[in-house]
Amino acid sequence: PALEKGESVDLLGVTPHQHFTEPPPRFSEASLVKELERLGIGRPSTYSTIISTLRNRAYVDVTDRRFTPTALGKTVAKVMVSRFPDIFNVQFTSGMEEELDKIEEGKLGWQEVLRDFYEPFSKDLENIDVEAMIREAHDLEGLEDERCEKCGSKLTVKSGRFGPFIACTNYPDCKYTRPIKKDRPPDRPTDEKCQECGSAMVIKTGRYGEFLACTTYPDCKHTRPVPLGVKCPVCVVGDLTQRRTRRGRVFYGCARYPDCEYSTWYEPLPEMCQKCEKVGVERRSTKARGDYRRCMHCEYEFDVEEPAAAGAES
Repeated sequence: PALEKGESVDLLGVTPHQHFTEPPPRFSEASLVKELERLGIGRPSTYSTIISTLRNRAYVDVTDRRFTPTALGKTVAKVMVSRFPDIFNVQFTSGMEEELDKIEEGKLGWQEVLRDFYEPFSKDLENIDVEAMIREAHDLEGLEDERCEKCGSKLTVKSGRFGPFIACTNYPDCKYTRPIKKDRPPDRPTDEKCQECGSAMVIKTGRYGEFLACTTYPDCKHTRPVPLGVKCPVCVVGDLTQRRTRRGRVFYGCARYPDCEYSTWYEPLPEMCQKCEKVGVERRSTKARGDYRRCMHCEYEFDVEEPAAAGAES
């Protein structure tokens, strides 16, 4: 009914409803590409590289085809974003994309763009406390109050050939050092057999990700990449594995190399082709189409189905 200002009404009843705030669903590959497009970040040629970098550097895990940040990913984000807020601002990235386009079109000089970027960036670098950053990254905030167990001097974090370590500030009179403890996941058993001695192999986690290692180490030092669950489309015998070029770029090749020289820049996935029904597709992406798959056997292309939202799961 129509009401007028100041008019009194009778309360007939109250019906309580309880609602819980649910977090938004985690990003899938497809939804992440859409978000990058919306924010103006990246190019069709770089979307696959962005996603591969997140996975190869162990910044994220994939559960039910959705990304979940790892402890390493959270640490990197915390340490880097707090020290370089301008660079990690999405507006900076999208703005840089526009400036690169203008350089390509001849509307802007690259020296000017580089100067505008590097001058404030170099000042940020000068103000970086590397030791404090390493302490924060390795959860060593209490190190300032800790003393050397040999001479009682203060301890500090130093960087060496094999990474950061804890050392006495009284060096060289005191040469006390100790490694920074790293929590690495336990070895995972596999059905793989060592090609050198025939022993069982386990999946270990190293500096550059997971790899297969012989259980008889150090007697047998044989290692090899973890198979991706996809057979080589050329020889049909070898497993496809992740490898790196001399400059560190990730690519994928047949484990039977050099007998089989098949390789690809696109990540192979153990998914079934919707046309020929063979297992083995490439992860691909374009700005216009978004994330999609291409069969490694018949070259049929099909879109990625968006997984259902996980509700209140986080």
